[in-house]
Amino acid sequence: MKLKIPKFLRKKRNIWIVSILAIVVIVMVYFYTRGGSPGSIQTATVAKENLEETVLATGQVVSGTDLDLGFQTGGIVRKVYVKAGDKVSAGQTLAFLDQSIASANLTSAKGALAQAQASYEKLLAGTTLENIKIYEDAVDSAQHDLGGAYLSALNTLDDAYAKIYNALTKVSTLQSDYFYLLDQQGVRVASSKDKLNTGVSNIKNYLDIAKGGYSNTDIDNALAQALVSLNNASSALGAIREVCDEGVYYSRVSATDKTAIDTQRTNINAALTSVTDAKQSAASYKIALQKAQHQLDLQKAPPTPADLDSAEAQIISAQGQVDSALAALNNLIIVAPSSGTITEVDVKVGEQATAMAKAIVLQDISNLHAEASVSEANIASLAVGQNIDYTFDALGPDEHFFGTVLSINPASTVISGVVDYEIKGSIEDAPNIKPGMTANMSILIAKKENALSVPSTAVINKNNKKYVRVVDDLKKFTYHEAEVQTGIQADGGVIEILSGLNEGQTIITFMK
Repeated sequence: MKLKIPKFLRKKRNIWIVSILAIVVIVMVYFYTRGGSPGSIQTATVAKENLEETVLATGQVVSGTDLDLGFQTGGIVRKVYVKAGDKVSAGQTLAFLDQSIASANLTSAKGALAQAQASYEKLLAGTTLENIKIYEDAVDSAQHDLGGAYLSALNTLDDAYAKIYNALTKVSTLQSDYFYLLDQQGVRVASSKDKLNTGVSNIKNYLDIAKGGYSNTDIDNALAQALVSLNNASSALGAIREVCDEGVYYSRVSATDKTAIDTQRTNINAALTSVTDAKQSAASYKIALQKAQHQLDLQKAPPTPADLDSAEAQIISAQGQVDSALAALNNLIIVAPSSGTITEVDVKVGEQATAMAKAIVLQDISNLHAEASVSEANIASLAVGQNIDYTFDALGPDEHFFGTVLSINPASTVISGVVDYEIKGSIEDAPNIKPGMTANMSILIAKKENALSVPSTAVINKNNKKYVRVVDDLKKFTYHEAEVQTGIQADGGVIEILSGLNEGQTIITFMK
């Protein structure tokens, strides 16, 4: 049987066309059977860039002073001196309620005080033996109280010695663990340790003398020396704590040891407060004893008022009534506790004000900061002092402001199952910023200058290692996988390459 050739192929030109198409198909099959073609991949060049890694957060502008002021009691508003936007100074009167009853009570109390004082002046008769015995008992009681105060002071000194000794022990351990070098920080730590050592010796010496004789004067001297030594110890611990955050010691000294130093300083400050209280208590009881002795001498000295004690009590009571009436009058007045700007006034003249209700809001709009919530996924990357780049919805995305992270609240808040932490950031040189504005915060957590980098899509994970496909011949579509070590995951989908690649190499970022 004779094969019939299609009419289309009988022309020589058509045969050439079919042949060329066949060759194209064969070439395409060849490339696709090898895994791809130059058109099925995307490449990039390994280059050096300035990299930044940031954490984004949205927060709100808050005033450093944000006070809701109100009247301590209810009443009719008689005067409001301010309006929203007014600047006020500390101590300035802002508003007051009707004062007619309070003023009358104050006048009455002042009259009672004047009468009590006049009665006292009239007392000319001498006192009885029974009254003298009362004042002698008061002297004995004051002496007993003073003795008890000095005995308690010795216990306070024992506690202060224990705390400064413990601080010295902790600093000695810290020095041997971290600051054994004679660098600048090591010298400062050694100097601070010497201050602690001197304080321990001084407190011990004076305490031993006080315990040896139980003399009030010796105890007073021991208390005075303890105050000096504890103040020096607190300053020394503060200096050591600052050194722990300097240079290589910032990361070398453990957080536990830093916290331990803070704890020791807290203990020293607590001891300082206790010694101060003990010293003041002894001084107070001394005054009480002197007063009791004076009263006794006054009773014994002719001529002595017969009812001096009662008269003095009446004076004290009358003075208390004056103070109470004056306090009641002051409760009808709102006074600015600090300087700032009035941002809200919720009371009007003639209306009935409610006790303790918000009437006036005082803010310091010149002292602003931003507060925002950051998720637990990002909070570990943040630290106090990191730089913040701000934009504000009210001012548009092109106007930038700057600040730093001021604090990170260690306590979390959980909203809809999401764990967040509150951070505060300073806002520098921002005259147009107002409380309540929405702040868009870009917090810089890492920065590398002139770092070797590639698109993050170029890095593949395989067998717990990271690789990048390095092109050998783009025309032939040949490449090899190079193992790499990566650094920071920078903004813009770029990742730092620490090792494994060289600048200028062509790499594959995407392949079908």
